[in-house]
Amino acid sequence: MINVHLYPSAFLNESRILREAGSLSQLALFERIDLVGVGEEGLAPVEKLQHDISIVRLGQRRGNGLVGKLARTVDWSRAIYRFYRTEELGCVNCHSVATLPLGVMLKHKTKAKLVYDAHELETETNNLSGMRKLLTRQVERRLIGQADHCIFVGSAIEQWYIREYGLHNTTVLYNCPSRRQVNPSDHFRTAFSIAPSTPIFLYQGYIGEGRGIRILVEAFSALAGRAALVVMGYGPLADWVAKEAQDNPGIHYHPAVAPERLLDYTAAADYGLSVIEPTSLSYEYCMPNKLFEYVMAGKPVLVSPTREQSEFVRSHAIGEVASDLSPSAIREGVLSLLARDPQALQEALARTADEYCWEGQEKTLEAVYLDTLGLRSFQGKAKQPREGQHDLCH
Repeated sequence: MINVHLYPSAFLNESRILREAGSLSQLALFERIDLVGVGEEGLAPVEKLQHDISIVRLGQRRGNGLVGKLARTVDWSRAIYRFYRTEELGCVNCHSVATLPLGVMLKHKTKAKLVYDAHELETETNNLSGMRKLLTRQVERRLIGQADHCIFVGSAIEQWYIREYGLHNTTVLYNCPSRRQVNPSDHFRTAFSIAPSTPIFLYQGYIGEGRGIRILVEAFSALAGRAALVVMGYGPLADWVAKEAQDNPGIHYHPAVAPERLLDYTAAADYGLSVIEPTSLSYEYCMPNKLFEYVMAGKPVLVSPTREQSEFVRSHAIGEVASDLSPSAIREGVLSLLARDPQALQEALARTADEYCWEGQEKTLEAVYLDTLGLRSFQGKAKQPREGQHDLCH
């Protein structure tokens, strides 16, 4: 029996899906787990990750404009359907609304169970507008009821889907890192000659519009000598940040690092930043990966007042919530955070890290699949890693 995960990417850095696949492998519910994505020049059509998990890249999904992208999606979906329609599928997992029609077709053809594992509020994202948004909403509304279970990345998004579609079988699966000890590091102080007395605030992740990048740079420009900002990652605003860093001693740019090294670099900061601009409902309701990464690294956080992450920070007492998204409010938040009791923050972070780690989310994932497949009797029979098997949950 095969478990197929559908996602329209080349699977170069899909950490959430890799974690899920690794956890499902341990449950031994499937003989094979295929992560099915898009072909890309220079990448192998089949890449074996471990004895039962492979990346399968079929066709391509690129095109210009609405019609071109739709045609490519149809061609890509057709190739995958032909490839798997005669296979013994136990469960099809759709990781985006674009794969939902394909997942429904495979469900009916193979009698597999269908899990809709949305990575965000799929129909309310920044990049959706006009006819494309209308079509996406219609597809999701018509087909989401075909899913045997729906998984969401946060409670606010789950509640939106329940209200919008009247769903019943839903689960929240937070995108947390695995529990690990993170050792302190002086990487940023050494690389940027930051004085030991100057606290370092880190933004890590995608460097683009909607992530508060310009606001952070303006806010910390007025805090030179009192706090330093390090922006680490990649994206269309990376060059702009690097240029601003040349002119401002309190601003620093660091390129993105490999996912498996991320927490080691996070440990080189004193505080974490997650400033999301509510430019869409998906952003307003989001729970960013970086928030859990800061927690795992033991870094108090300053966040914007978007719904779920602000409630999370307040309820767990792990940092401050900015009053609004102005540079002055960010500066006030920085100073308030610097005035907090460090020991109390560290104790709160330790408790939160114990609760919000992948090992805890793994139990939730197990319950979803055992319920969906009707295999509750399998609970507790997870297998041990074989010798030489790679750990995908990093």
